[in-house]
Parts: sequence; C-alpha cells; structure tokens
Amino acid sequence: MQPLAHLHLQLRLEGKEIVHGSFLREVEAVPGEEMPLMLIAQLARSLVAYYDEALGRDLHEALAASFVRIEFPNIDPLRDILKKQNLQCGVGHYKTYVFPSIPVPDEDVLCLSRHDKKVKEFGFDGFAEQVYAVEQDDKIVSACVSARENGTCGEAWVYTAPEYRQQGFAQRVVSAWAGSVIRAGKVPLYSHKIENTASANLAGRLKLHPAFEEIAISRA
Repeated sequence: MQPLAHLHLQLRLEGKEIVHGSFLREVEAVPGEEMPLMLIAQLARSLVAYYDEALGRDLHEALAASFVRIEFPNIDPLRDILKKQNLQCGVGHYKTYVFPSIPVPDEDVLCLSRHDKKVKEFGFDGFAEQVYAVEQDDKIVSACVSARENGTCGEAWVYTAPEYRQQGFAQRVVSAWAGSVIRAGKVPLYSHKIENTASANLAGRLKLHPAFEEIAISRA
C-alpha cells in the first residue's frame, strides 16, 4: 500500500473523506478531532494538500497558490495568509508509521477486555474492546489499545507507567496489538506528535516504516 493510501485511511479513521480531489469533508463526528482549514502531508516523494470544503473560494485559491512554494515543514507563508484574514490558527505536526510485517506473538502479553477491573484501574476502559497488556506484581504496567478503529484500520494508543519504562514493555504491547489488527485484516497505524521523542524512539525500536508526516492548520 502506498503512503497516500495510508493517509486516506487515517483521514477516514478521523471521520473525514476527500471530495472533489483536494477538499475535506467531515462524514463522522470523532471525539478529539476537528476539521482543519488545511492539511499538508509529506509523502515519500511528494507533498499534498487538502482544504476544508467550507473555505471561501478566494482563501482557497490564495492558500493553494502559496502551497506550491513552501518548503515543508515551513508553512509560514500559509500562516501569513490566514493572519491577513484575521483567522487565529493552531498548528499540529504529526508523523505516522506502518508495520512492515506481522509481529511475532508474545505469549506473555495479555489480551484483556476493556471491562476488566485491572484495565479500568489503568484507565484504558474508554477505548476499544481488546486491550493488550503486560502485568507486574498483579497489576497492568503497560498497555496498548486502538484509540480509534474501523473496518479497515486502527491507530495505536500506548502507555507505560513511569516506574516501568525503559524495560521493553511498550514495544511488546504495541507489537501484540499490531499483530491482532493485521490478523483481523486491517492496517495498524502508529502516530505521534513530531515533538514526542519518546514515541519516535519507540517507533525506531519497533523498526516501523514512516508513511507520512502531516501538518494540520486548524482554527484556534
């Protein structure tokens, strides 16, 4: 699957779809997600942009004309255009990875229900049904779950208790989660904010393949 296809999968996971070639439309309300004014994505060999379909024609044309001249990730020219329109904007920069192969099953990683008492105590009962966890001293110390999942893909959410970090637990639970998503015929995605070095380091230990980087410009 090509990077652009992975980008489209993630957009749909966030409740958005592409219409008319380069516009975004919200098709499902997803908690924590909002419609960006503009989304710029750096793929392997190309740079693409999508725009909120509700943008006025003049603003869309100004942003599109400036987009072809930017050097990713510097988007100052785009922000300047929005400032001239008195639009206060926030910017989020993210990186998404894919798994190159099916991880080897780890028998010591537990697959628990989100209704499990230990899962609730760990704070992972508000996500998908299946939670992949490692226990120490009869309590969960690290877990991974689909923060979002649909019929085609899932996106990982992983957390390890501070006192149990640097022991490889996060790598194990993410691998177990990804294996389950792949065996279900779906694509596992791993994403993080660009400034989150801990998550970037975990992606490196998992030997994940970068799929794309994206910058979302949203109304503040």
